[in-house]
Order: sequence, then structure tokens, then C-alpha cells
Amino acid sequence: MSSLDDLRNKLNLDDHTLWLFIGVAVAALFTIQAIESAIETAWPHERRPAGIVPGARRAQPVWGIVALLVLPGAILALMNLGAILWNDAESNRTMTIGGVLLIVGWAVFMLSSMNWLGVRNAMRETGAIGPIALAILLLVADLMLLAAFIDIAPSLQEVIDGIKNLIPFLD
Repeated sequence: MSSLDDLRNKLNLDDHTLWLFIGVAVAALFTIQAIESAIETAWPHERRPAGIVPGARRAQPVWGIVALLVLPGAILALMNLGAILWNDAESNRTMTIGGVLLIVGWAVFMLSSMNWLGVRNAMRETGAIGPIALAILLLVADLMLLAAFIDIAPSLQEVIDGIKNLIPFLD
């Protein structure tokens, strides 16, 4: 039971960063289905482009790029939060701004993918510009989160030592 008590002491369930980490992980899991739906379309010979507005036709490939930029952002956010939990570090401004941009991009992507509040129709009206702007927003968020992670990431030796402390039979 001593190792379980040690784990409880290390986790500190009052820590907001831990709950944010759990929330981002759960959101990433739910987002995977939306990403799959956004990327997965009919085979090219089965598509009926005549039924789609010309602006939306041009935007369709860009939605795949937007979908592919959401997931790395979530993974980078988890890596940043994990590094904060690991090192007891403080978040920096780059991480905060990147996280806010990721949340905004993720929210617009999810609202558009699931057509909540009519956001899909509004995005369709923007033509290709809306998804391109969203892709740029997510790319900036991903780059900011990557830069923040590089700044606070533990060294490889620290990670190896930490894993050895958690799993004592590894040598």
C-alpha cells in the first residue's frame, strides 16, 4: 500500500493542471471520431460535386488539413501539461496563447463537424477562406505549443530515471 499512497501524494488531486490534463485527454478521444468523419468521405467516383456549392467544393480538401492539425495540437497540449506535472513547472505565455488558439480552432472545428448551432452553414458560406483561416490558426497554435514544450521538456535522462523509479524491475 505504500506505493499507492506515494502515487496519491504525487498526483495531488487538488492540482488544476492534472484535471486540465484529464480534460484534454478526454476531449482528444472524442475529437478522434469527428476527425475521422471530416477526413473520411466517399470514393472520388462516388462523389456528387454538382450538389455542393462551388465554394464548398474548394473547401472540402482544406477540411482534411484542418482535421489533421487538431490532433497534433491536442497531443502537444498533453505533452506540455505532462511536462508541467512532471517538473512542477509553471506555464509560460507561449503555452497559454497556443492553448487558447487551439481551443478556439478546436471549438470551431467541432461545431462545424457536428453542425451545432448552424456553424457548418456559416463556414460553408465563407468558401475556402474559412477553413484556410482555421488551418492557419491551428498551425500557429501547434507551433506555439511545440515551442513551449521544447522550452520546458525534461531531458531524456530525467525521463529514463523517472520511469526506472516508477517501474523498479527495469535496469
